[in-house]
Amino acid sequence: MNFFTFIYIIGIFILLNIFEGFKEISIENQLLYSSLSILLFGIPHGAIDHIIFFKKRNITQLKFYLIYLGLIIGFVLMWHIAPVLSLVLFLLISAFHFGESQFEDIRLNKILKNSFYFFWGIALLATLIFYNLKELANVTAYFDDTLILEKVYDIKNVTILFYFTNIVTLSSMIMLFIYKKIKIERLLSEFFLLFLIHVTFYLFPFIIGFTLYFVVLHSLKVMQDEIEFFKKDNPNSLFWIS
Repeated sequence: MNFFTFIYIIGIFILLNIFEGFKEISIENQLLYSSLSILLFGIPHGAIDHIIFFKKRNITQLKFYLIYLGLIIGFVLMWHIAPVLSLVLFLLISAFHFGESQFEDIRLNKILKNSFYFFWGIALLATLIFYNLKELANVTAYFDDTLILEKVYDIKNVTILFYFTNIVTLSSMIMLFIYKKIKIERLLSEFFLLFLIHVTFYLFPFIIGFTLYFVVLHSLKVMQDEIEFFKKDNPNSLFWIS
């Protein structure tokens, strides 16, 4: 068990006690506290992405920012023109990002690696949606301009996606072990982590469950990876020495 899994388990127990005491927390309060937590950790975990990007790739700053801002503007426009398609694309991009951050150290050819990132991330999001379909319908109905997104949460399609992606993900991790891409300790650790994620998404409301995952298992881990990257890139920095 690594540090982040340990913190995650502590978070689960804290939330269980909170829900035991308050029984029910309104959507308004869930959105408030979750938004604060995501902003507190979400912004820092992506604040230096551009610096790492420039160190890993040969691209001018002008070209990078033109592409970056262009994608943001294009995505905002798409949300107004085709919100359902935009939500699906957003979920797919998020799925890849979550899978990549969890298994960035895995050494595979590009196609297999990217496919594995997608399946792991889609399994994560499908699990979150599968256990919280009723609540998602309520949250979607909470705002007038999100009612159209209800069609994304079709129970039949979500159920198929849930079982299919989870089976493929588990099978893929077993194959990684068989072909000696990961050790048995890593395999068991990842299985245990997936079990905890399932428990979290099953026990807690959609917003709370996702926030716990995003803050502890994603954002904190990414920030730790970024620190390790800069330590290797500049090991003599006074920042690390101090």
